[in-house]
Amino acid sequence: SRLVQVWLHEALGICLEHELSMGPIVDQRLVSIHNDPQQIKSINDFTDSLVRELNTADGNPDQALMRELLAEGLRRSLDMGGPEPKRRFLEALAVNIHKFPMQEQQSLSRVYPVEISSDYRNLQSFVLDVVPEEERATPSLGNVTSAPSSTEAATPAEAAPPQPPPLTMTPVLTELCRQLTQLPPRPGEAAEELLPNVLHDDVAREVCEADARARSAFFSDVRLNLFKFAESGQRSMVEKFPELRVEVVRLVVSMTREISRWLDEERAVAAQQGDSEALMTKLRALFQAVLSAPFAATFKHLGGTEKKQKEAFLLKIALCIKTCQERYFTDAQDLVDQVAQLRRQFFYVEGYGELMEDWLQNRIRQFNDEEFDQRVTAVLGTSMPSVLARLQRTFRLGRWLQLTDMQLEEDVYALFLDEAFPRHVLTQASIARMLLKISSQGSADFHVYDGIARLAPSRQPAPTGPPPHDAVEAALLQVLQRLPAFPALRRLRSGFYRFGRIEVEFVQRGHDLVSRVAKAGGPVQE
Repeated sequence: SRLVQVWLHEALGICLEHELSMGPIVDQRLVSIHNDPQQIKSINDFTDSLVRELNTADGNPDQALMRELLAEGLRRSLDMGGPEPKRRFLEALAVNIHKFPMQEQQSLSRVYPVEISSDYRNLQSFVLDVVPEEERATPSLGNVTSAPSSTEAATPAEAAPPQPPPLTMTPVLTELCRQLTQLPPRPGEAAEELLPNVLHDDVAREVCEADARARSAFFSDVRLNLFKFAESGQRSMVEKFPELRVEVVRLVVSMTREISRWLDEERAVAAQQGDSEALMTKLRALFQAVLSAPFAATFKHLGGTEKKQKEAFLLKIALCIKTCQERYFTDAQDLVDQVAQLRRQFFYVEGYGELMEDWLQNRIRQFNDEEFDQRVTAVLGTSMPSVLARLQRTFRLGRWLQLTDMQLEEDVYALFLDEAFPRHVLTQASIARMLLKISSQGSADFHVYDGIARLAPSRQPAPTGPPPHDAVEAALLQVLQRLPAFPALRRLRSGFYRFGRIEVEFVQRGHDLVSRVAKAGGPVQE
């Protein structure tokens, strides 16, 4: 069954980790799988199911398939399953890699001996390729310099895995691609003369008869050269060829994810107080790609059915611009110019002006105050034990943690959210509300203060000073135990205390402790 196959797939990854950690000690579980024909058959059935998913995937394959393709267990399965299943898998991946967005193609090409599609090599030329640390440590499949595992006899170096057959396109499509490439970079007479040829029924028929790789290569060339035609001609081509619209969407999704990756890197650099020069270099390249004529023409053709992808892109580019301004990256004149162009191109509405800040603020509010709060309420109502178990691994008892902590954000997304909820929009205030909601249900006691939080220690430290002067002071000391350490407060007189340079009066109203701060020449604040 599929469930058993997935279990074996994961078990192989666990065995590999165990084997690597134990050095030359042979993992008997791995040996038993290797020597059992039935289990090898199950492994090959699993890899063949991935081949079928690759061949039938339409548009952008889902993230579950991507996770399986990059899992350590799959690479082990391919090594154990024999050369023929491995060949089928690699050929299917090479033929279908064009279906993935650019950064996913990059990840796959680092792990398997396949090349990213020509369309995304063009986009890659705009965007600096920064390899994540976890991928640098990942061995590539078919690396003949790797030592054999402890369960395998040393054998001669394996021949390079078979590559897919060379891309072949019919003479008509090849000639059209050549003519598209040679068009002037602005709409004009040459493009108008070529347009009927592109829209001719003979071309549509040849496209239908071509294989998937040839169709993808043809439409990626058409999309890359859309900007050379007048808008009416562009629209005619997109309406004529549904696969061209798929290419349009795929490029926008890929650019959205590249911007999202930059936002992730910016957060990591900011957390480590690292050098931002490399970030700014990549930022310039990203903005250049977004402002390029091919991308601008592509984005215009996102219609009502692509509203989700269009809004996702606008959200990420707005967050990117906002981050640049907050980090003062826009002090550089070239970035100032690029940001001004981006604002006008994507957020200017005739008769209303530039609306980026208002639109972004409204979307962030909706995601946090409506969607996130609803999801938290739903999950806490059914899965409180699992929520606490995960948060307790991140919050060490009594230790204060920044609400911007990246592991905490990963926990929140894993517990409450899914891929439909965008990254980088969750606010500290929303995370604080979530922790306080857990506390209000009595399952745990989180202390939250000004951007930091902690899980209450199991025992409060014994007071070291004199006993409370009165009931107000006793209540005040209980409140202070829920806050980070402050310099010792100074009692001026009963109910009045000095915090730094501020004099504060505390009074009790029923079960509440109320503070009053009197400012010279101003009203009392409670």
